[in-house]
Formats: sequence, structure tokens, C-alpha cells
Amino acid sequence: MKIIEYTLGLPPYRRGGLPRYSTDLSVKLSKSNEVYVLYPGEINPLSKKIKIERKKNKYPFYTIEMKNPLPISLGLGIQNTKYYMQKRDISNLISFINNVNPDVIHLHTLMGIPKEFLEYLHRNQIKTIYTTHDFYGLCPKMLDIDPKQELRSSKCSYDCMLCRVGPSYKKIIIMQSHLYAKLKESKLIKYIRSQSKSNLVTQSNYDFFSSEEVNYRYELRKYYFEMFKLIDIFHFNSSVSKEYFKQYIPDIKGKIISITHGGLQDCRREDDNLNHNTPIRLGYIGPYDEKKGFFRYTKILKELSNKGKFEAHFYGDIVDNSIFNNKSFINHGVLPSLELNKEYKKLDVLIVPSLWHETFGYVVLEALLNGTPCLVSSNVGAGDLLPDSWVFKNKSELKNKLVDLIDDPQKVEQMKYEVKQLNLPYKIDEHVNRIIRELYKNEI
Repeated sequence: MKIIEYTLGLPPYRRGGLPRYSTDLSVKLSKSNEVYVLYPGEINPLSKKIKIERKKNKYPFYTIEMKNPLPISLGLGIQNTKYYMQKRDISNLISFINNVNPDVIHLHTLMGIPKEFLEYLHRNQIKTIYTTHDFYGLCPKMLDIDPKQELRSSKCSYDCMLCRVGPSYKKIIIMQSHLYAKLKESKLIKYIRSQSKSNLVTQSNYDFFSSEEVNYRYELRKYYFEMFKLIDIFHFNSSVSKEYFKQYIPDIKGKIISITHGGLQDCRREDDNLNHNTPIRLGYIGPYDEKKGFFRYTKILKELSNKGKFEAHFYGDIVDNSIFNNKSFINHGVLPSLELNKEYKKLDVLIVPSLWHETFGYVVLEALLNGTPCLVSSNVGAGDLLPDSWVFKNKSELKNKLVDLIDDPQKVEQMKYEVKQLNLPYKIDEHVNRIIRELYKNEI
């Protein structure tokens, strides 16, 4: 098959589950298919004509930079809204598609894509697949009776990636430049990013918009909705993502297939020591922010701290917090993936308390493959892999489950035993074969 994968970019410049999944998928597909990975690149603010440039790198697939795409907000929010739906001259993009003559185009994001491109693909019956890595393009205010009234404020749900006021268009141009890509890991840029992250976490004020900006924001949401309607088949990476999308597109066509990546191994062993640690070691991995449930979770831990029978370990952010002044709350910060993988086995239970809807959640799969049980909120897509009793709906349910484990550590041992019995679909080769069989070659 001839396959085009459209993604945000390649590691290490682009991080996170989306680039990792799309890259690993493309590597495996390249073994027996002709694969082209297309990504949005730098923007020339003086040109609206998309250019196509082949790049050289270590990967076995063809890598193509799409220059002069629409802006990439990376979920940081939107400012200067009109630029996100500007028309582009896609003649070079059409020539690229015609030269490749793909059997399928697999989209991992809508960021950077002009709507006219999807219109062309739809008009010419070129099959499109979309993987629901996030909810970019969907805004819950559009489900309201009066969306424009709601759009006057930047306040929105945890799931919305559009309402927050993001970087300016000028800053986006810099962030998408080749120079920024080279300097991204420098100490200065890392410091600036850490300061910006801290400000985002502590910011509580909301912006209010003019009527003109409200109209732009309304039109952008319609723009993305129209794009989604042009996609043939949706690859839902969890039941959570399917149900979320169905709110907006009730007759949506697709299939639920949980995702994985190429760096996973099953490290569960029958001879693992099931004896619990004393005190119980609870784990949290992810940003220390509100939507991930960090503040709600730490509030529960403070309420339980008088029990003195647990340690709470935190990984995954550069932001500090006063809770770490307590010696039972240990901040490990950001660790390289290899080091983090070793930490899973040191934990008794991983807690994923997300308040926003996570379409999947790699940390759950990674923890399970290391024999570590998980308690996750009902908003976490990776809950599809777990027994129902390990999923909680609200703060009180999580608190009760934690109290049970702290008071009766034998229950932790039972959970560790149950982890070994779980059927976990983690093998990347099997996953890729399923994607080809059930999505690329099959009509749903």
C-alpha cells in the first residue's frame, strides 16, 4: 500500500503521545508499505502558497515538510483567530498527492491543515482516517443554545483546546521556524518555557473578547467541524474518545482500537514479589495542573496524611509546589523515559485522577506492563484496559479507594496479582496489522 501519515512532527522536536505513536506506526508500516510522513513546518508570513520539501533523516519512510501551513497552537490556545482558517494555495500539495497516489491518508491531527485540502481529498474519494489523539477542534460551547454568548469569555471546559488565549501569530511563526527547532533544547529556551508553564498553571483570570473576535472564534469552530465531517473513518483510541466525539457528530463512523508504541515490553513476571511496600507507595505521572487532577488528588492526600501509612511520588513536571515540603510527598520532576520506566516497579499503585477527558493515556499501559496496578478516573481512555473496580467517577470514590488500600495493604497485593491476568494489547506489530486490516483496507 501507499500510505501518507500526517502528524505534528517527529521526535525529539515534537514530544508526546501523538508524535510517538505516529512515528512508531510509520516505522512499522514501512516494512511492507510505501510510507510518507507529512508534517507542518515553517511559515513564511508573506506567502499563502503551501510548498512541499523532502527531508533527510534516519527513518525508513519518506519525510515531507509542508511549508506555509496554518498555525500550530499545540493546544496552548488560540490568538489572532483569523489566521487559523486562512485560505492557502494547495496546488503543490495536490501535485504531491497525485504523484504519490496514496491508498489512504491517515491524519493524526487537524493542526496546520487547510480545509480545502480535506475538501480535495473528499471530492476525489481518497480515503482518510483520523486518530483521536485529542479533542482539538471541538469546543463544548458549540453544543450550547447560544454559542456566541458563551464564546465572549475564554473560560471553557478542561477538554477545550481553543478557548484559552494562546501565543500570538508572530510567536507561532517563531515556534515553527527551523531556528527555534535547533534552539529548543538550549538552556535559555528551556528556562523561558518553564516560566511560561508556571504562569499558565497559576493564571486564573479569563479574557473577554470583542464582537468581531467572537465571530472569528465561532467561525473557526465551524471550520473545524466541517473538516471533521469530511473524514471517512475515525480511529477511536478508546471508548472515552468515541463517546466524546459522538456528542458533536452523532452518526460518526469508526472503530475503537487502543493504541501502543514501539518501546513497550511485558515485564510482568509470575515470580515477582507481591509483598507490599511499607509504607504504600502511590504514584502520579503527568503535569502538575488542574485538568490532570493534580490539585484534587493532592487535596485528598493531605486529608489522608494523618494516617502516615503511605508515600506519594510525583513525576513529570518542571513546576514546583508547596505540597512537596512534606517529606511524604516526593517530587522526582521530569525523568527520561528509560529512568521513568524503572520507577514503575517501585510503585504499589499508579493514580491517574484526570478531570479532563484523556483519549488514552500511555502511562497506564506502561505501568500495567511493569506489574503496577492503576486507579484511574472515568475520564481516562486507558480505563478500557482495567477492571471496573479500578475506575472512579469522582473525588469521594477515589478517596474511599485510597483509604481501603492504606488500611488494608493486602488489597494492593490482590491488585498486583490481577495485573498479571490482564490481556494487554501492547505489541506494535499486532497493532499495525490490525490498523491495516480493520481501518485501511476495510469499509466501516
